[in-house]
Amino acid sequence: MLKAWLIALAVMLGLAAPAMAQPNPGNKHADPSLLSERAAIVAGDQFQAALKLKLQDGWHVYWKNPGDSGEAPAIRWKTPDGRDVTETTFGEFIWPTPEYEQVSPELANYVYTKQVTLPFQIKAPATLKAGERLQLQAQVIILICSDICIPERYNLSFALPVEGAPRADDAGTKEIMAALAAMPKASGGTSAAARKGETLTLAVSDPEIAAAAKSGKALRFYPLGTDVLNAKPQKVSRGDNGVTFEMPVSELAAAGEIALPGVVATEGAGERKAWSVTGAPGALPAGTSGANIVKSMAPAAPMDFLQLAGVLLGAFVGGLILNLMPCVLPVLSIKAAGLAHTAHDPKESRAHGIAYTGGVLVFFVVIGAVILVLRGLGESVGVGFQLQYPPLVALFALVMFAIGLNLLGMFEIGGSMMGVGGKLADQGGRSGAFFTGALAALVGAPCTAPFMATAVGVALTQPAPIVLLVFATIGLGLAAPLLALSFTPAIARLIPKPGRWMETFRQALAFPMFLTVLWLLWVLAGQAGTDAVIYVAGGAVVFAFGVWLARKIGAGPIGKVAAGIVILAAMIVPAVASATIKPESVAVAPPAAGHEAWSPGLVKKLQTENRVIFVDFTARWCVTCQVNKGAMNSNEARKAFADHNVAFLEADWTNRNDEIAQELAKHERAGVPLYLVYPINGGQPAVLSQILTPGEITKSIEAAAKGATTPAT
Repeated sequence: MLKAWLIALAVMLGLAAPAMAQPNPGNKHADPSLLSERAAIVAGDQFQAALKLKLQDGWHVYWKNPGDSGEAPAIRWKTPDGRDVTETTFGEFIWPTPEYEQVSPELANYVYTKQVTLPFQIKAPATLKAGERLQLQAQVIILICSDICIPERYNLSFALPVEGAPRADDAGTKEIMAALAAMPKASGGTSAAARKGETLTLAVSDPEIAAAAKSGKALRFYPLGTDVLNAKPQKVSRGDNGVTFEMPVSELAAAGEIALPGVVATEGAGERKAWSVTGAPGALPAGTSGANIVKSMAPAAPMDFLQLAGVLLGAFVGGLILNLMPCVLPVLSIKAAGLAHTAHDPKESRAHGIAYTGGVLVFFVVIGAVILVLRGLGESVGVGFQLQYPPLVALFALVMFAIGLNLLGMFEIGGSMMGVGGKLADQGGRSGAFFTGALAALVGAPCTAPFMATAVGVALTQPAPIVLLVFATIGLGLAAPLLALSFTPAIARLIPKPGRWMETFRQALAFPMFLTVLWLLWVLAGQAGTDAVIYVAGGAVVFAFGVWLARKIGAGPIGKVAAGIVILAAMIVPAVASATIKPESVAVAPPAAGHEAWSPGLVKKLQTENRVIFVDFTARWCVTCQVNKGAMNSNEARKAFADHNVAFLEADWTNRNDEIAQELAKHERAGVPLYLVYPINGGQPAVLSQILTPGEITKSIEAAAKGATTPAT
């Protein structure tokens, strides 16, 4: 009542504000108001006004294209004095750049939070006379959402005196001009859209957008139509002249070529910039693609303490389990030999344990930092990315071969590195422990153990410090057993004193290294073909020749240089040669009999056929994946596949694949393995355990055949 009385008093005094919100008990999620750049108007005046919405924390309203759900704000006008409202012309809202909100893996919306100002134009009737008032009433209709959505209506009044000359409202003008200045500007370049199958491409040639992309800014395209699947990640690449966006076609899209009008906007921290584009069908402008810059994904909400503690616990347990992975065991055996050598000197044993832990932690953090940098540059990478590059696989194989020769005594790396029967390790030995830890991190990271991929997948949606903390925690888990042993004096009583037995033990450790070389060559063959394997085999021969040469002529400076050049060439040339092999020239092995290569489109097609779908996200370098093949090929699992006509799809991530990386990220995984079982009713898939059993596979398939999903056990 007090507010209504004040409004009436203001009208009587001729001091009415341009907009007044009427009381709306019970609806407290938004505070709407109307703004005007005029405090007084003239007949036929045309001026800017705006609807301003202040939103309660945690609530949002929608953009002109709300996305996969929702409804944009609307306004309805009437006049309290009986004047025909059609005499007043109201323009359309001018829409600011929205924010992206991922609701679920299948739904995403375009929203405004906290506050939004929607400018529009008003043209007053030409029949107004001085001394009259332009009186309007507005009913604002919004759908405002948080965990729930509530339709709300607000009644606002609008009254402006008619005078001999227009008079400005300074406060209203300031707010409206600021809102207009922040609106997307029209692109100064050209844009075009094209359709290829189920993919829409928008290419924008614009120097300002190109400059934003080159500066490292993340970009997103906000479509004004419903022809795009909003929840799917956008693949964005840049060229010298602009950017290109690739997006899946919506089920609502019409057949044939489609226009893609909308807004291109920068994302992330700092001031946002936005440009409106037309995206008419036609030839794509040149120079707008090439280098990947971002795969647009929804940022996750910050984790609270308990969520972070859970992720860190998963990371630590995953690191512990890495110690059991076959790719890590050869490196751990080297460190075990080092501990045996220092076990009777507690001080030196602790120093070696700390050095080893330091190597693991430093290189896990480095791996995390490299992943962050690559993802910031638009690369779809995750845990194990280092073994997705054939040159690195080739180099790792040669390093393992060199370590094997060293363990056999063919040459020494440093005078005291793992010396046998001599004095205890000195400072050089501690350096060896550090780099043993680094090697364990490098070869261990691809072996994504249970808990580890999930922890990293969740972490990669968080700020960089959280990501690095999770990687460091994985490293701590990997280093923990040997670190604990190095601080346990009782271990000295269980290990014989140094002697000739250690030489035999050391030589025996060479053979797990050579087996690791064979595994890496198998991975390389699947990535770059037999030619790359031959390059590495040739490099190994040259390396062995360099070692022999060093023993023959390595006493003098010239001999050392000559032998060093041969050894260095043996390591570098095969890696470089592997990089020259083009992926399309490699004969990729087809999936196993009865299996099909995974793609999002194939999943969608099979779901329309009411098929149960089993998807195996795997990689050659993933040892856990290879172990799980046994469960998938068991008689029990095979019978379940056959009985329920299961479609078995294989997503091979041995080489880099953006679609697979994005699908892993959608399920909060940063690496393989991942196993999904889709039910016959087209619902969401069940996510199985990272260590499979025939029973779990059978149970999930039987549930999916009934239209249900089962959680991982």
